[in-house]
Amino acid sequence: MTATGPFARLWRALHVIEDAALVSLLLVMILLAVAQIFLRNVADQSLVWADPFLRVAVLWIGMLGATIAARENSHIAIDIATRYLPEKLARASGVVLALFTAGVCAVVAWYAWLFVRDEQGYGTVAFAAVPAWLCEAIMPVAFALIALRYVLIAVGVATGRRPVRKEGV
Repeated sequence: MTATGPFARLWRALHVIEDAALVSLLLVMILLAVAQIFLRNVADQSLVWADPFLRVAVLWIGMLGATIAARENSHIAIDIATRYLPEKLARASGVVLALFTAGVCAVVAWYAWLFVRDEQGYGTVAFAAVPAWLCEAIMPVAFALIALRYVLIAVGVATGRRPVRKEGV
């Protein structure tokens, strides 16, 4: 579903930023991992901060991937109801499921925010003087964005602007 209206540019910009961040981070991870392997096997050295950075990057890639999956409504789902129910009931079921998903993600975003806030108060350092809360900040942001996207999916399904059934399933 393509965005229309006053927020269309904002949504497209967000999509570009998400895609660019995911690709850039994956490229940095690959290059850094290769550099680590080279340094360890050839120079008998390594970058002390690289392994913790790579672990944090895996978290960020997972969360960015989840936001992109929500954007495409491509999360893993067992959705027998929309396949076999009549159109009106399938639409109602799709709206309820999308709103339920949004609610769960909103609750997780709230508790992730509390977690990150507490981490900031503790002053924990993740690696190379980078605060742990900064590494974990992707969690509340990503879950809030996923929640928002599922609210929009529910509105799209309810208004008929978004199909209930996924194509090719």
